[in-house]
Amino acid sequence: GGASLRNWQNINNMMKFGPVAVFSVCTRPHELSHSPKSPPGIAVWSIHNIKDGQPSLWEKIECRLRQLWWLRIRGWSQADNYYKDSVAQKLDRALADFHPHLVVFEELCLYYYLPVVKRHQCCIIYDAHNAEAFVYREIYKPTAKDFKSKLKTSIESARIASIERDFVHQANQVWACSEQDASLLQTLCRKALHIHVVPNGVDIAYYDSVRLNHHSHPSELEPVPLTLIFTANFKYTPNELAAQLLLYKVYPRLQEVYPNCRLLLVGISPTQDMQKAAEKDPGIVVTGEVPDIRPYLSAASAVIVPLLHGGGTRLKILEAFAAGRPVVSTSKGAEGLRVRDGEHLLIGDSAEDLVSGVCRLWSETSLGQKLTHSAYELVRTTYSWETIGQRVEQASRELLCNR
Repeated sequence: GGASLRNWQNINNMMKFGPVAVFSVCTRPHELSHSPKSPPGIAVWSIHNIKDGQPSLWEKIECRLRQLWWLRIRGWSQADNYYKDSVAQKLDRALADFHPHLVVFEELCLYYYLPVVKRHQCCIIYDAHNAEAFVYREIYKPTAKDFKSKLKTSIESARIASIERDFVHQANQVWACSEQDASLLQTLCRKALHIHVVPNGVDIAYYDSVRLNHHSHPSELEPVPLTLIFTANFKYTPNELAAQLLLYKVYPRLQEVYPNCRLLLVGISPTQDMQKAAEKDPGIVVTGEVPDIRPYLSAASAVIVPLLHGGGTRLKILEAFAAGRPVVSTSKGAEGLRVRDGEHLLIGDSAEDLVSGVCRLWSETSLGQKLTHSAYELVRTTYSWETIGQRVEQASRELLCNR
């Protein structure tokens, strides 16, 4: 998922300054099963599952009280899911042992741990993966039909905005993924002058084997020249809706023109609709979680990003650019990236436009070559880890010099 890639980007950039400790909070047992004991170069690797152990009586009472989140000024159900007193105590001990100069909070859902960190007098960076209040309103407000759901959406939206505003004001520095997100946060928080744009980026050398056609395809997939891929974390609602658009409107029309084409839906938490569609049509492949995205990018002749909602910037597009795969995207999918339609990728906002874009890539070889060349130059000069690292260094040194 994009959040994990951004976290890994920031971890690698911060390791240039000195030892890095990672304190990770998760909510599902399977998140621990694939985690290495300690990735290379990290001084402390500490993973804590909220679901581990039997809750104490007080934690059970707190859990019940949190269900009344709509009565709390800064209650948010998702932040509740990631908080536990025993984990907060472990974080407090980890901070006392490690003595960090900087603490980077990855994502808003960790908000309730902010008081723990503030006790240790270190500089706090809030890494805003999205402008969350705006994204929430964009996704859920249109789907609220009856009075009860509209009321709940309005209350939750206001609570998220309150938490986000408070987090931005309490942090010593805020990192936004794009100029658009920085502007949204400025609007929400009014004159928050400590917001820096730290774009999403990729380790472009990691994808060289795909770009140079040296990477093998997945062993379980037969070679199909016209293969379209959408990579995503499908538990995220905008990605789920994008997959539905692909399955029911885009892919069927592509099949009318190219009967032997194939659709790959690659990523964690595929929905039942996706799995049922794959059972009915052998041209649809749903993989679930994969250990390495490169073989699937290697098997694809085009990447599609049919997002209609969401925030931040799409790492899936940057991965495709680095891997030398041509991209068709909606305007929302390409939002926040310095891309131009017809130069780096093809942009269309209707199902018909997306189908037309994919057909152009599959029928005009020279167009795909032109796009991938320009896209690779863009990701190399603007969105590589080396380039992003310069921004991280500048922002971090500015923060430490002003302590």
